[in-house]
Amino acid sequence: MLFAMKPLQSTIHQCVIALLVIALQYLITPNAHAIVVEDLYSVEYPVPDQSRQVRSAVFTKGLQEVLIRVTGSRDAVKQLKPGSASSYVQQFSYKEKEAEQEANETDIETVTTREEEFVLNVQFNADKIISLIRKNDLAVWGEHRSEAVVWLAVRDGVNRYVLKNNDESLLKQSVETSSVRRGLPVVWPKNDANDRKLLRFSDVWAAFETPVKAASKRYTKGPAIIGRLSWTGSKWKGDWTLYVENSSSNWSLSGSDYNALIAEAIDLSTDEIGKHYAVLERIDTMGAGLHVEINKVNSVTDYRKIQKFLEGLTAVKQTRLVRADKDIVVFEIDLRGGIDDFTRLVSTEKTLQPVIDSVRTGDNPDQQIVLRYQLQN
Repeated sequence: MLFAMKPLQSTIHQCVIALLVIALQYLITPNAHAIVVEDLYSVEYPVPDQSRQVRSAVFTKGLQEVLIRVTGSRDAVKQLKPGSASSYVQQFSYKEKEAEQEANETDIETVTTREEEFVLNVQFNADKIISLIRKNDLAVWGEHRSEAVVWLAVRDGVNRYVLKNNDESLLKQSVETSSVRRGLPVVWPKNDANDRKLLRFSDVWAAFETPVKAASKRYTKGPAIIGRLSWTGSKWKGDWTLYVENSSSNWSLSGSDYNALIAEAIDLSTDEIGKHYAVLERIDTMGAGLHVEINKVNSVTDYRKIQKFLEGLTAVKQTRLVRADKDIVVFEIDLRGGIDDFTRLVSTEKTLQPVIDSVRTGDNPDQQIVLRYQLQN
């Protein structure tokens, strides 16, 4: 059953451009897509019944989870006072819990100790949540997120190995569960002969920066998370390193519950990643503004792909088409943050490749800034 809290407000897309690149007779299907994290504003919890009391508890807990995802920081919840959680709910629905879900109950924190009979899915209103965050002068981490490659080396008794993308593992499942909870897209390495030429087990275990970064380029332009887990006979010991942009962070954790250990490692890593990619809206203007020139735009499909990509970046407030000429389009962009925020978010995606990092059309800093890219197909 589905309960609507408020009707969805339709989003009106601007500018249908008659000028745009009608000359070409074919469409190009892009191979590389921007990473868009689905369900940032949705949560799901097992519940014992459909009572208002239980539902209210889920709304409150779910809103906290979503606020952490969208700010990229667990600390943000302490600074926000949203009021009634139900006012942020767009819709919710129940379904009966399937029997096979019982095996995974320990992976989902519940709001009650009673036996769960249903699963409650809650969809929060994205616009209201973003408005709340920005009104409190906090940064927003949007749905366009760079994948983090996870190099997880394990010493389990006499065995030692690096988990691969096609491995079945409870440790790997735990990483993925925690990553989904934080809205962090992850990718696992193939750890094939090509990877092992650059990165040996001992390199992963020592978290050596140079070989880790070299091997990670195959999978992402974004962060690399290196975990080293060992079983001592009585507890798990975990050492973790995060490489994001030009910085690194390290943590040592231990405990008998590997799920709790991994969840904390992913939380620490995501808190740090969020500091790099979440965008704080600025009230000052940027002189004459920013123009973004993109070449290799060969179809209306390409144009729409670019426009959707740009408008999905949290650093972007508004886009306007300035010019469409042959295979080049130029957008004027109003930014929420600074140019560095914009270029950082673009650099972690596969959609646009910089041709010239930045060009000022004059010596005056208030004159137009132009960034030039080419579309990657």
